[in-house]
Amino acid sequence: MGNNTKKNVIWNMIGTTANAFNSLFFMIIVTRINGLKDSGVFTLAFSLACLFCFIGNYEGRVFQVTDVKQDFSNKEYIVHRISSCILMMVTVLIYCLIMKYDAYKMSVTFALCFMKCCEVFSDVFYGVLQKNDNLELVGKSLFFKSIASIVVFIVLDLITKNLLLSCIGLDLIWLAILFVYDIPKTKQHINSTEEIRVSNIVKLYKEGFFSFSILFLGVYLVNAQKYALDGVVVESLQAIFGIVLMPATIISLACQYLLQPILNTIANLYALGQKKEFNILIFKSSLLVLAFGFACVIGAYLLGIPVLNILYGVDISDYKLCLILIIVGAIFYSLSTLVSAALTTIRHTFVQFIVYSLTSLFALFVSKLFIIKFSLIGASFAYLLCMFIQFLLYLLIYIYIMRKQEFKEV
Repeated sequence: MGNNTKKNVIWNMIGTTANAFNSLFFMIIVTRINGLKDSGVFTLAFSLACLFCFIGNYEGRVFQVTDVKQDFSNKEYIVHRISSCILMMVTVLIYCLIMKYDAYKMSVTFALCFMKCCEVFSDVFYGVLQKNDNLELVGKSLFFKSIASIVVFIVLDLITKNLLLSCIGLDLIWLAILFVYDIPKTKQHINSTEEIRVSNIVKLYKEGFFSFSILFLGVYLVNAQKYALDGVVVESLQAIFGIVLMPATIISLACQYLLQPILNTIANLYALGQKKEFNILIFKSSLLVLAFGFACVIGAYLLGIPVLNILYGVDISDYKLCLILIIVGAIFYSLSTLVSAALTTIRHTFVQFIVYSLTSLFALFVSKLFIIKFSLIGASFAYLLCMFIQFLLYLLIYIYIMRKQEFKEV
């Protein structure tokens, strides 16, 4: 492994870890300082931000980085991202009005969504850096933002005890680093002679639609039970479910560790027509996710509840089964994410759209039904069931496509 590759892997791991654990720290801070009611508002608002940010992210970095034929210029990706971010924030406002949120809940939701808007706008610059083998800079950016966000959030919340002001502080951090670090670091990789064709911006919306739908529905699936709990249970129970759902981030993080550094390798193997090596890489990555997931299940069973009790300062001993069900479900979801990246690389997105649509419809109806009948246990079981069905469909489709499709050198 070359020196630059090592830096890319290490810094990507550091940055991705810090960013992924931000929501965990935010939840701990809010639960301890503001109480379970505010924690319930925060966990729902953050989940909505994670969902709506995929309108801003649209086709996603996987599509951008694996554009091996360079069908679109860097400037076209950036202009497209500006338009999708505007669309995202308009959608957030409309959603809050439809749901008839009070001024406080709407403001917190809007502030967290704006933070995520800044994040996905930064991501288009991350895509440029990654394509130019500068994933190290992406990791550093995420690390700086994550540390600054935690410090600013906890200081503001300790001083003001005001969740909204603390969330606005996050917006300012992400905006500042975007303009003083992300954009300047990317400029050297963008050719001033690159054209911006409106037809290509529209084409990105068309070609990226199924990738966007998959990403959007994927986040919906992860948080479907949170959305189903909204208005059905009190906000304190929403907060408790958010706490037991949080460890699933560890499993998803393991998949991100594997996925981001090998995206270029996956794309190159496909471009070179090396089908066997392509499948071997996906298989080995799957084994690593399974091994890490198994360790997490054991850890959650033995230490999960005591650790969460200490971290959040609340007693959730009655929800051990919920935690185990969610961790197992997260393993299936991470495996699905890995297979999804492989299928996206070989441009099989429509079939993924079908998978996510069917699984999301299943989640929409089953989650509410299980929650009404079994409360949080029902929500946890619905999560596991949805993740398993999604992975099973992905596995069957991947096997079928690999048997039928021949790889040709690009």
